[in-house]
Amino acid sequence: MEFHKIWSTNQTHLFHFIQSKVDDKHLANDILQEVSIKLLGSMDGRIKISNYRNWLFQVARNTIADYYRKKGKQDLLSEVNMNTDHSESACVCDLSEFVIQNYLAEKYSRPLYMSDILGLSQQHIADKLSISLSATKSRIQRARVKLRELIDECLNISYNVHGQITDFELKKDCEIPQELKDEMARINLVV
Repeated sequence: MEFHKIWSTNQTHLFHFIQSKVDDKHLANDILQEVSIKLLGSMDGRIKISNYRNWLFQVARNTIADYYRKKGKQDLLSEVNMNTDHSESACVCDLSEFVIQNYLAEKYSRPLYMSDILGLSQQHIADKLSISLSATKSRIQRARVKLRELIDECLNISYNVHGQITDFELKKDCEIPQELKDEMARINLVV
């Protein structure tokens, strides 16, 4: 995928997310520029990214956290990690990591996490897990199906013509486990 297309699709939302965490427009622009440089650097083929949006937001979080660490602002660092406001930065994608790690068997959760959250190539995952590439691909595909089944149990999801999520709502007959409610509260996700 081309850098300019990825960047133009995500830049505005990413800037608002960063600005909600740093309260300084110039600093937000600096961090945004650093994220764009990291994206450009990752596109040289060293890292295979399967979900650019998730990757960009994770890089932004890490870059903000690095800024606060360097400045010694540990109290503000915890705010970044906790997503304490009700801005548009909290989304279902922020819950993906928790659901993958806690609701899928490890056989499926590890390769899916490495692929879709960390953005590692399937060959790299196969090497790390000491399994064949075809087994890795199979586990990732099965994990996605299992994850989709979990999501469909509790959420009605609306998509636009491009297949992107536009809205979601909790099904009336779904009981959310307490640990999932706690995680949703931690990231400030309201369903």
